[in-house]
Amino acid sequence: MKKWYQQVLAFIVLTIFLVACGNESAKENNSSVEGTAPIRAAIDTAAGGSFQIRAANTEGYFKEHGIEVSLSNFAYGIDTVNAMLTEQADTGLAADYALLNSLNKGDFVVVSSLTGSAENVNVLDFTEVLASQEVKEANDLAGKKIGVAKGTVGEYHWSRYLEHLNISEDDVKFVPYSTPDEAIVGVKKGDIDAVLASGALLEKFKSIEGVHTLDKLSTVEGLNIASYLVVDRQFAEQNEVLIAQFISGIREGIEYVKSNPDGTADIAYKELKITKEDVHRDLERQNFTLGFTEQDYRHLETMKQYLLDKGMLKEDYDLKSKLFLAPAKEVIPKQVTYNE
Repeated sequence: MKKWYQQVLAFIVLTIFLVACGNESAKENNSSVEGTAPIRAAIDTAAGGSFQIRAANTEGYFKEHGIEVSLSNFAYGIDTVNAMLTEQADTGLAADYALLNSLNKGDFVVVSSLTGSAENVNVLDFTEVLASQEVKEANDLAGKKIGVAKGTVGEYHWSRYLEHLNISEDDVKFVPYSTPDEAIVGVKKGDIDAVLASGALLEKFKSIEGVHTLDKLSTVEGLNIASYLVVDRQFAEQNEVLIAQFISGIREGIEYVKSNPDGTADIAYKELKITKEDVHRDLERQNFTLGFTEQDYRHLETMKQYLLDKGMLKEDYDLKSKLFLAPAKEVIPKQVTYNE
Protein backbone atom coordinates (compact mmCIF):
# COMPACT_ATOMS: atom_id res chain seq x y z
CA MET A 1 0.00 0.00 0.00
CA LYS A 2 2.78 2.36 1.01
CA LYS A 3 4.70 1.52 -2.16
CA TRP A 4 1.64 2.25 -4.30
CA TYR A 5 1.17 5.60 -2.54
CA GLN A 6 4.81 6.53 -3.19
CA GLN A 7 4.43 5.68 -6.89
CA VAL A 8 1.31 7.85 -7.22
CA LEU A 9 3.04 10.72 -5.43
CA ALA A 10 6.08 10.41 -7.70
CA PHE A 11 3.79 10.46 -10.75
CA ILE A 12 2.09 13.64 -9.55
CA VAL A 13 5.43 15.36 -8.89
CA LEU A 14 6.69 14.34 -12.35
CA THR A 15 3.48 15.65 -13.97
CA ILE A 16 3.78 19.02 -12.22
CA PHE A 17 7.42 19.22 -13.30
CA LEU A 18 6.58 18.50 -16.95
CA VAL A 19 3.72 21.02 -16.96
CA ALA A 20 6.02 23.64 -15.48
CA CYS A 21 8.62 22.94 -18.13
CA GLY A 22 5.93 23.14 -20.79
CA ASN A 23 4.79 26.51 -19.49
CA GLU A 24 8.35 27.84 -19.53
CA SER A 25 8.76 26.54 -23.07
CA ALA A 26 5.49 28.22 -24.09
CA LYS A 27 6.71 31.49 -22.58
CA GLU A 28 9.93 31.20 -24.56
CA ASN A 29 7.97 30.46 -27.75
CA ASN A 30 5.61 33.38 -27.14
CA SER A 31 8.60 35.63 -26.60
CA SER A 32 10.17 34.49 -29.85
CA VAL A 33 7.00 35.27 -31.81
CA GLU A 34 6.11 38.41 -29.92
CA GLY A 35 5.99 40.24 -33.24
CA THR A 36 2.80 38.42 -34.21
CA ALA A 37 0.84 40.18 -31.46
CA PRO A 38 -1.76 42.70 -32.67
CA ILE A 39 -1.50 46.48 -32.67
CA ARG A 40 -4.63 48.61 -32.44
CA ALA A 41 -3.88 51.67 -34.55
CA ALA A 42 -6.21 54.69 -34.56
CA ILE A 43 -5.94 56.81 -37.73
CA ASP A 44 -7.66 59.90 -39.12
CA THR A 45 -10.06 60.34 -42.02
CA ALA A 46 -9.83 64.13 -42.48
CA ALA A 47 -6.21 65.27 -42.63
CA GLY A 48 -5.11 63.28 -45.66
CA GLY A 49 -6.65 60.04 -44.48
CA SER A 50 -3.39 58.38 -43.36
CA PHE A 51 -2.90 56.92 -46.84
CA GLN A 52 0.54 55.44 -46.08
CA ILE A 53 -0.80 53.43 -43.14
CA ARG A 54 -3.87 52.29 -45.05
CA ALA A 55 -1.69 51.21 -47.97
CA ALA A 56 0.66 49.29 -45.68
CA ASN A 57 -2.28 47.42 -44.20
CA THR A 58 -4.08 46.74 -47.49
CA GLU A 59 -0.95 45.61 -49.32
CA GLY A 60 0.03 43.28 -46.48
CA TYR A 61 3.26 45.01 -45.49
CA PHE A 62 2.48 44.81 -41.79
CA LYS A 63 1.82 41.08 -42.01
CA GLU A 64 5.08 40.62 -43.91
CA HIS A 65 6.79 42.13 -40.88
CA GLY A 66 4.98 39.73 -38.58
CA ILE A 67 2.32 41.96 -37.07
CA GLU A 68 -1.46 42.11 -37.23
CA VAL A 69 -2.66 45.73 -37.35
CA SER A 70 -6.25 46.61 -36.57
CA LEU A 71 -7.19 50.06 -37.91
CA SER A 72 -9.88 52.30 -36.42
CA ASN A 73 -11.10 55.48 -38.14
CA PHE A 74 -11.52 58.82 -36.40
CA ALA A 75 -12.20 62.29 -37.81
CA TYR A 76 -9.04 64.06 -36.63
CA GLY A 77 -5.69 63.26 -35.06
CA ILE A 78 -6.85 64.56 -31.68
CA ASP A 79 -9.60 61.92 -31.78
CA THR A 80 -6.99 59.18 -32.22
CA VAL A 81 -5.20 60.44 -29.11
CA ASN A 82 -8.49 60.44 -27.20
CA ALA A 83 -8.98 56.84 -28.34
CA MET A 84 -5.69 56.00 -26.65
CA LEU A 85 -6.84 57.80 -23.49
CA THR A 86 -9.93 55.60 -23.38
CA GLU A 87 -7.85 52.50 -24.13
CA GLN A 88 -9.48 51.91 -27.52
CA ALA A 89 -6.11 52.03 -29.27
CA ASP A 90 -2.42 51.39 -28.66
CA THR A 91 -1.18 53.97 -31.16
CA GLY A 92 -2.50 57.24 -32.53
CA LEU A 93 -1.32 60.15 -34.61
CA ALA A 94 -1.49 63.88 -34.11
CA ALA A 95 -0.34 67.13 -35.64
CA ASP A 96 2.08 69.12 -33.53
CA TYR A 97 -0.48 71.30 -31.70
CA ALA A 98 -2.77 68.45 -30.70
CA LEU A 99 0.28 66.40 -29.81
CA LEU A 100 1.73 69.00 -27.45
CA ASN A 101 -1.63 69.49 -25.77
CA SER A 102 -2.08 65.75 -25.28
CA LEU A 103 1.28 64.35 -24.17
CA ASN A 104 0.60 65.17 -20.53
CA LYS A 105 -3.01 63.96 -20.53
CA GLY A 106 -1.90 60.37 -20.73
CA ASP A 107 1.44 58.64 -20.46
CA PHE A 108 2.22 58.88 -24.18
CA VAL A 109 5.46 58.95 -26.15
CA VAL A 110 6.44 60.08 -29.64
CA VAL A 111 8.10 57.32 -31.64
CA SER A 112 8.38 58.91 -35.10
CA SER A 113 7.33 61.75 -37.35
CA LEU A 114 4.66 61.01 -39.97
CA THR A 115 4.36 64.14 -42.12
CA GLY A 116 6.12 67.47 -42.44
CA SER A 117 7.61 70.02 -44.79
CA ALA A 118 10.63 69.27 -46.95
CA GLU A 119 13.31 71.51 -48.44
CA ASN A 120 11.30 71.98 -51.61
CA VAL A 121 7.81 71.57 -50.11
CA ASN A 122 6.03 73.85 -47.64
CA VAL A 123 2.86 71.90 -46.89
CA LEU A 124 1.14 75.11 -45.78
CA ASP A 125 1.27 76.36 -49.38
CA PHE A 126 -1.66 73.98 -49.83
CA THR A 127 -3.71 75.31 -46.91
CA GLU A 128 -5.92 78.28 -47.81
CA VAL A 129 -7.87 80.80 -45.80
CA LEU A 130 -11.39 80.67 -47.25
CA ALA A 131 -14.22 83.10 -46.59
CA SER A 132 -17.81 83.84 -47.55
CA GLN A 133 -18.56 86.60 -50.04
CA GLU A 134 -19.11 89.18 -47.27
CA VAL A 135 -15.42 88.99 -46.38
CA LYS A 136 -13.58 90.72 -49.21
CA GLU A 137 -10.01 90.63 -47.87
CA ALA A 138 -8.06 89.19 -44.96
CA ASN A 139 -8.21 92.31 -42.78
CA ASP A 140 -12.02 92.10 -42.92
CA LEU A 141 -11.88 89.07 -40.62
CA ALA A 142 -12.19 91.31 -37.56
CA GLY A 143 -15.67 90.84 -36.12
CA LYS A 144 -16.33 87.71 -38.16
CA LYS A 145 -17.24 84.12 -37.21
CA ILE A 146 -14.27 81.83 -37.70
CA GLY A 147 -14.72 78.07 -37.88
CA VAL A 148 -12.12 75.94 -36.15
CA ALA A 149 -11.91 72.19 -35.56
CA LYS A 150 -11.88 71.67 -31.80
CA GLY A 151 -8.59 70.57 -30.29
CA THR A 152 -6.73 70.50 -33.62
CA VAL A 153 -3.78 72.40 -35.04
CA GLY A 154 -6.34 74.74 -36.63
CA GLU A 155 -6.58 76.53 -33.27
CA TYR A 156 -2.85 77.25 -33.35
CA HIS A 157 -2.88 78.25 -37.02
CA TRP A 158 -5.72 80.72 -36.53
CA SER A 159 -3.90 82.22 -33.55
CA ARG A 160 -0.74 82.72 -35.62
CA TYR A 161 -2.63 83.98 -38.67
CA LEU A 162 -4.63 86.58 -36.73
CA GLU A 163 -1.42 87.66 -35.03
CA HIS A 164 0.10 88.01 -38.51
CA LEU A 165 -2.80 90.34 -39.43
CA ASN A 166 -2.59 92.27 -36.13
CA ILE A 167 -6.16 91.23 -35.33
CA SER A 168 -6.88 90.38 -31.70
CA GLU A 169 -8.51 87.03 -31.03
CA ASP A 170 -10.98 88.96 -28.88
CA ASP A 171 -12.19 90.69 -32.05
CA VAL A 172 -13.39 87.48 -33.71
CA LYS A 173 -15.86 84.81 -32.70
CA PHE A 174 -14.55 81.27 -32.90
CA VAL A 175 -17.16 78.71 -33.94
CA PRO A 176 -15.95 75.19 -33.00
CA TYR A 177 -16.86 72.17 -35.09
CA SER A 178 -16.16 68.45 -34.70
CA THR A 179 -16.16 67.19 -38.31
CA PRO A 180 -15.55 68.68 -41.77
CA ASP A 181 -19.19 68.03 -42.70
CA GLU A 182 -20.29 70.11 -39.71
CA ALA A 183 -18.09 72.97 -40.92
CA ILE A 184 -19.45 72.74 -44.47
CA VAL A 185 -23.01 72.99 -43.16
CA GLY A 186 -21.98 75.93 -40.97
CA VAL A 187 -20.56 77.81 -43.95
CA LYS A 188 -23.65 77.10 -46.07
CA LYS A 189 -25.98 78.35 -43.33
CA GLY A 190 -23.91 81.48 -42.68
CA ASP A 191 -22.92 80.39 -39.17
CA ILE A 192 -19.25 80.42 -40.21
CA ASP A 193 -17.63 83.24 -42.20
CA ALA A 194 -14.12 81.83 -42.63
CA VAL A 195 -12.30 78.49 -42.42
CA LEU A 196 -8.93 76.92 -43.14
CA ALA A 197 -8.94 74.12 -45.70
CA SER A 198 -6.61 71.99 -47.79
CA GLY A 199 -6.61 68.95 -50.04
CA ALA A 200 -9.95 67.40 -50.91
CA LEU A 201 -11.81 69.62 -48.42
CA LEU A 202 -10.59 72.71 -50.21
CA GLU A 203 -12.70 71.99 -53.28
CA LYS A 204 -15.73 71.05 -51.18
CA PHE A 205 -15.68 74.43 -49.46
CA LYS A 206 -15.02 76.29 -52.71
CA SER A 207 -18.06 74.65 -54.28
CA ILE A 208 -20.25 76.59 -51.84
CA GLU A 209 -21.65 79.74 -53.47
CA GLY A 210 -19.69 82.85 -52.58
CA VAL A 211 -16.78 81.05 -50.89
CA HIS A 212 -13.42 82.30 -52.13
CA THR A 213 -9.71 82.33 -51.23
CA LEU A 214 -8.42 85.12 -49.01
CA ASP A 215 -4.88 83.96 -48.50
CA LYS A 216 -2.50 81.04 -48.08
CA LEU A 217 -1.45 80.02 -44.61
CA SER A 218 2.17 79.92 -45.75
CA THR A 219 2.21 83.74 -45.74
CA VAL A 220 2.73 83.54 -41.97
CA GLU A 221 6.48 83.71 -41.48
CA GLY A 222 8.05 80.75 -39.71
CA LEU A 223 4.84 78.73 -39.58
CA ASN A 224 5.12 75.00 -40.18
CA ILE A 225 3.15 71.85 -39.51
CA ALA A 226 4.17 68.27 -38.81
CA SER A 227 2.45 65.18 -37.47
CA TYR A 228 3.76 62.37 -35.31
CA LEU A 229 3.12 58.76 -34.36
CA VAL A 230 2.14 58.51 -30.69
CA VAL A 231 2.15 55.34 -28.59
CA ASP A 232 1.09 54.52 -25.05
CA ARG A 233 4.34 54.45 -23.06
CA GLN A 234 3.70 51.11 -21.34
CA PHE A 235 2.80 49.49 -24.66
CA ALA A 236 5.90 50.96 -26.30
CA GLU A 237 8.27 49.84 -23.56
CA GLN A 238 6.84 46.32 -23.55
CA ASN A 239 6.71 46.02 -27.34
CA GLU A 240 9.78 47.70 -28.83
CA VAL A 241 10.05 45.03 -31.51
CA LEU A 242 6.39 45.48 -32.51
CA ILE A 243 6.78 49.24 -32.79
CA ALA A 244 9.88 48.77 -34.95
CA GLN A 245 7.96 46.38 -37.20
CA PHE A 246 5.06 48.84 -37.36
CA ILE A 247 7.42 51.62 -38.48
CA SER A 248 8.94 49.28 -41.08
CA GLY A 249 5.48 48.58 -42.49
CA ILE A 250 4.70 52.31 -42.66
CA ARG A 251 7.99 52.88 -44.49
CA GLU A 252 6.89 50.45 -47.20
CA GLY A 253 3.45 52.08 -47.21
CA ILE A 254 5.11 55.44 -47.97
CA GLU A 255 7.02 53.88 -50.87
CA TYR A 256 3.79 52.44 -52.22
CA VAL A 257 1.90 55.74 -51.99
CA LYS A 258 4.69 57.66 -53.72
CA SER A 259 5.04 55.17 -56.56
CA ASN A 260 1.41 54.18 -56.98
CA PRO A 261 -0.99 57.13 -56.62
CA ASP A 262 -3.74 55.36 -58.57
CA GLY A 263 -3.53 52.31 -56.31
CA THR A 264 -3.64 54.66 -53.32
CA ALA A 265 -6.75 56.28 -54.77
CA ASP A 266 -8.40 52.85 -55.06
CA ILE A 267 -7.65 52.14 -51.40
CA ALA A 268 -8.93 55.56 -50.33
CA TYR A 269 -12.15 55.17 -52.29
CA LYS A 270 -12.82 51.73 -50.87
CA GLU A 271 -12.20 52.79 -47.28
CA LEU A 272 -13.23 56.46 -47.27
CA LYS A 273 -15.24 56.98 -50.46
CA ILE A 274 -12.82 59.73 -51.55
CA THR A 275 -12.72 60.36 -55.29
CA LYS A 276 -9.57 59.73 -57.30
CA GLU A 277 -9.18 63.44 -58.04
CA ASP A 278 -9.42 64.36 -54.38
CA VAL A 279 -6.84 61.74 -53.41
CA HIS A 280 -4.39 63.17 -55.95
CA ARG A 281 -4.93 66.64 -54.45
CA ASP A 282 -4.21 65.31 -50.98
CA LEU A 283 -1.09 63.51 -52.19
CA GLU A 284 0.22 66.75 -53.71
CA ARG A 285 0.26 68.47 -50.33
CA GLN A 286 1.46 65.57 -48.20
CA ASN A 287 5.11 64.97 -47.48
CA PHE A 288 5.20 61.63 -45.69
CA THR A 289 8.13 61.24 -43.31
CA LEU A 290 9.56 58.85 -40.74
CA GLY A 291 12.20 59.28 -38.07
CA PHE A 292 12.92 62.20 -35.78
CA THR A 293 15.35 65.05 -36.44
CA GLU A 294 16.87 67.97 -34.59
CA GLN A 295 14.47 70.12 -36.64
CA ASP A 296 11.52 68.09 -35.30
CA TYR A 297 12.63 68.72 -31.74
CA ARG A 298 13.21 72.45 -32.26
CA HIS A 299 9.85 72.77 -34.00
CA LEU A 300 7.97 71.12 -31.14
CA GLU A 301 9.91 72.92 -28.39
CA THR A 302 9.37 76.33 -30.06
CA MET A 303 5.66 75.67 -30.51
CA LYS A 304 5.33 74.44 -26.93
CA GLN A 305 6.82 77.68 -25.63
CA TYR A 306 4.45 79.72 -27.80
CA LEU A 307 1.47 77.78 -26.46
CA LEU A 308 2.64 78.30 -22.88
CA ASP A 309 3.13 82.03 -23.46
CA LYS A 310 -0.35 82.34 -24.97
CA GLY A 311 -1.99 80.30 -22.23
CA MET A 312 -3.03 77.65 -24.78
CA LEU A 313 -0.99 75.04 -22.89
CA LYS A 314 -1.73 75.09 -19.18
CA GLU A 315 1.13 73.00 -17.81
CA ASP A 316 4.75 72.73 -18.89
CA TYR A 317 6.64 69.42 -19.14
CA ASP A 318 9.96 68.05 -20.34
CA LEU A 319 9.57 67.26 -24.02
CA LYS A 320 12.66 65.04 -24.04
CA SER A 321 10.96 62.71 -21.56
CA LYS A 322 8.16 62.21 -24.07
CA LEU A 323 10.40 60.76 -26.78
CA PHE A 324 10.84 57.02 -27.34
CA LEU A 325 13.05 56.70 -30.40
CA ALA A 326 14.72 53.32 -29.86
CA PRO A 327 12.41 51.39 -32.26
CA ALA A 328 12.91 53.94 -35.05
CA LYS A 329 16.68 53.95 -34.50
CA GLU A 330 16.62 50.18 -34.97
CA VAL A 331 14.95 50.14 -38.39
CA ILE A 332 15.57 53.62 -39.87
CA PRO A 333 18.74 54.83 -38.10
CA LYS A 334 19.69 57.39 -40.76
CA GLN A 335 16.35 59.14 -40.30
CA VAL A 336 16.73 59.55 -36.54
CA THR A 337 19.27 62.36 -36.28
CA TYR A 338 18.12 63.79 -32.96
CA ASN A 339 20.40 62.79 -30.09
CA GLU A 340 18.45 62.21 -26.87
